[in-house]
Amino acid sequence: MRLDGITPGDIVRVSVRGRVFHALVRGVTDGGLQVEPIERGISYRQVKAHDVLEHWAKRGRPRAQAERDVNPEQRSLDDLLDR
Repeated sequence: MRLDGITPGDIVRVSVRGRVFHALVRGVTDGGLQVEPIERGISYRQVKAHDVLEHWAKRGRPRAQAERDVNPEQRSLDDLLDR
């Protein structure tokens, strides 16, 4: 697998010497990834590109879209909540 799109904070499924586990990516190195295993009993902290089986990117909710969906004529309840 190519490591181009993998960034710190993403989750990967890894197979190292037959041990399959999920890990949180902590950093990208020249030869692979620095990871923190999610499962207990795993001591691997660095994996190579060919060890990565799957990748899930950490994505956030777009904030600018939520602001555009608000109707400017809608009354705010902030003054009622401050009591």
